[in-house]
Amino acid sequence: MDDRASEAGRTPRAVLVTFGTRGDVLPFCVLGRALAERGHAVRLVTTSDYHRSVRGFGLEPVETGEGFEAILKDPRFEPLFRNYLAAGLSTLPLIGQLRRALQDRLTALIETSLAEMRGADIVVFNPFAFFAGPLARELGIPAVRVMCQPLLPTRTMSASLFGGADRGRIENRLSYEAFRLLSLFGRRSFAEIRRRHGLGRGLRALANPLTRNLGDLHHIAAWSPALSPDPGDWPIPALLTGPWQAPPDPSARLGEHVEVFLGAGPPPVYIGFGSMFWGAKRNTEVVLRALEIWGGRAILQTGPGGLQPPPDLPPTIAHTRHADHGLLFPRVAAVVHHGGAGTTAAALRAGRPSVILPLLGDQLFWGRRVAALGAAEEPVPLRQVKPEELAARIARAVSDADMARAAAEIGRRLAAEPGVAMAADRIDAIARERMHP
Repeated sequence: MDDRASEAGRTPRAVLVTFGTRGDVLPFCVLGRALAERGHAVRLVTTSDYHRSVRGFGLEPVETGEGFEAILKDPRFEPLFRNYLAAGLSTLPLIGQLRRALQDRLTALIETSLAEMRGADIVVFNPFAFFAGPLARELGIPAVRVMCQPLLPTRTMSASLFGGADRGRIENRLSYEAFRLLSLFGRRSFAEIRRRHGLGRGLRALANPLTRNLGDLHHIAAWSPALSPDPGDWPIPALLTGPWQAPPDPSARLGEHVEVFLGAGPPPVYIGFGSMFWGAKRNTEVVLRALEIWGGRAILQTGPGGLQPPPDLPPTIAHTRHADHGLLFPRVAAVVHHGGAGTTAAALRAGRPSVILPLLGDQLFWGRRVAALGAAEEPVPLRQVKPEELAARIARAVSDADMARAAAEIGRRLAAEPGVAMAADRIDAIARERMHP
């Protein structure tokens, strides 16, 4: 028995490791708060770009050194991030440059994570922080992988980060093998960890982080089975909880200017693209021209998603740097967004139709799923949409009764799902079982 587990009344210690975009970090903030409410001492390891968000949930982030956002915004890599699905041989030099740019940051992140894991009772990580699983295993600590999009291999569809289309059994399976390339980005960092600490035997170049040692991990799927059910052939069970949402804050309010705008006319559409800042100038021009053609009211998000409206907007358009989706979305007519897992769930939870304009990753997958359920039209990539097409899509989203009914029905199903409470209960049980076997 672990000596630490014999301490009467000891507080369980949970280490959460995540990085990526804001949408990869916020679910872990929600989880961290839920675990803290269950008596855990929570340590959330993520890049410095999101420490302010972590503190906003009453958690203290672990310092990891330089963040990753500067790399995401580096113009050298924009073609790769914005169009990696169509990446060909011409992008190979960019991939090499990206690997070199990431190396020091990734090594620091792994070092910090490893230091926090020592003495932990449970380690929870997202797929991009795949190094946490093998390290926790070597330290004898139970580990939970949290997926906010389907990433367990299945014959029924290709990997969600590649759009999730059904390309036939063989191609579907092969799409999950592409993730072996992820481990190449950390090859030198893994070697450094082995040299310094004698750990990391499970971190090898070209090992598939999606499938290696699956049986050593617990798996939680933080999305709604209403959108993407268990296909029945996952190689290992995963707990499907529904999407995670922080409990309502009774003191939360929309900004005064937003309230004034909402009260001045019929429900507007919301337009925002999360933390997807690529192509901000063109995106803003397309959105403003589409709104001019359509002629209705809109609220634009101007925060990390990069819309940059001029100061002389017409009275039919308002903007806000940030707004609580749970408060705002029930009061709009439709939601125009990038298809991120969190924004998609928030729009559906509010029972509002969507216009989905994906940029990368799983956004195309979620757009297709929402369209298949009737709460949106088929997604069109943001970089390709024309103002006239966007105006027509907005007009249909706010007027199509079938689309509204479908969104409302999905919203009712999401409202009945346990979400983060189920996940936190499972993680709490695993940690306490280790403490008191």
